[in-house]
Amino acid sequence: MKNFIIGLLVLTIQISCSQEKKQIFEVDYLFTNVSIVPMNTKTVLKNKSIAIKNGKIIEIVDADAKQFNSVEHTINANGKFILPALSDAHVHLPKDENELKKLLTLQLINGVTKIRSMRGNWNHIDWKEKYNTVSSIYPKMYLSSPPIHRKHQFTVSQLAEFVKNVKEKKFDFIKILSIKDEELFKKLDSICKVNGVVLGGHFLKNITDKTLFNSNYTSFEHLGGLTNIEPKLLEDRLKNIKEKNIFICPTLSWYSVGSGRYSYEELRNRPGMKFISQKTIDNWIANTKKYREKLGDTAYKEEVVNELKKLEEKYQVIKKMNELDIKMILSPDSSSKYMVPGFGMIGEMRLLKNAGLDNYDILKMTTVNFAEFFNGNYGTIQTGKNADFLVLNDNPLDDLDALKNIEAIFYNNNYLYKNKLTKLSKSILPN
Repeated sequence: MKNFIIGLLVLTIQISCSQEKKQIFEVDYLFTNVSIVPMNTKTVLKNKSIAIKNGKIIEIVDADAKQFNSVEHTINANGKFILPALSDAHVHLPKDENELKKLLTLQLINGVTKIRSMRGNWNHIDWKEKYNTVSSIYPKMYLSSPPIHRKHQFTVSQLAEFVKNVKEKKFDFIKILSIKDEELFKKLDSICKVNGVVLGGHFLKNITDKTLFNSNYTSFEHLGGLTNIEPKLLEDRLKNIKEKNIFICPTLSWYSVGSGRYSYEELRNRPGMKFISQKTIDNWIANTKKYREKLGDTAYKEEVVNELKKLEEKYQVIKKMNELDIKMILSPDSSSKYMVPGFGMIGEMRLLKNAGLDNYDILKMTTVNFAEFFNGNYGTIQTGKNADFLVLNDNPLDDLDALKNIEAIFYNNNYLYKNKLTKLSKSILPN
């Protein structure tokens, strides 16, 4: 018995010494005591620590675990929530480079770290190389080619040259606004398939469904081809969209603002308007008044009613797509007056609530689905993923308004805490 007790004491001492000598790994950043909204599940992971090395999440552990340390960057995020950063899936880049920097900053301060350009220009590749370096704070740009339009009279050789340029310059896809006819579309699609170039854009009404759904199209914008049609045709198209794994970007806000539903005062006070010059706002209001007065009060009110009916139909289509688990990506399409880039994201989310989507469904569109669309190593908070996330004061699964108060953004190994975000905001205010 005596020997047994001595042996047990020795073993206990050995275990204790082993625990004391347990290796501590040094990391670049360590976020401790945080609640994680991982987005690969609806549950919130509480009291966790996130270890980050070289811009990647290398481990997620319980908050009381001691195997990681960061001498310079340990952030006690007690009471905070971490959510994957957002994406805006339908953006029109400006012509001026200074305006580009402002657009990118507006997106960033609203938690958007990825954008998809839908109205390309050949020089946008130069902008991407300049503003999307490995350590850039600016949102990553996914670029469309200059768009194809029905007025374009391509020969086969011109089409081949166009696709060659898209591929060599490394644009992400070819944007189609419209196209002359089905014959030209088939030629374009055939060349794209050979070169591994994908298509995206508007639903083409002058192309048969059979041709369109067997093409290299990967996304449709604005619910094109899905509203104001017979129920059977809608059912067939949704079935094809599901089978072909085509993504849909609804852009409800563009229609909501364009419906005329808002008063002049409401338009002046839409989110983010402080970043627009007073002269520009006054000009917008003047043009809107001119249009409404020319239309007349009765016709104007009728137009609003009709536009809101169209929105209701869009809600029903989105509800069906969500029930079918059709992949949707999110954007307000802030390409019109009264719409400030980045600031329309929460408004778009609120409109999607009218389609019966819950907060998880909506947030999935701008995180998980966007990442899947571009095969990106982000969109969820998991080991091995890029550290690309927001630090929030409240749980966005409970209330989307949590996104209005961003405490910090971690992106491209940059930790942008609230003071830095405030400075960025002030830097783009109009003079």
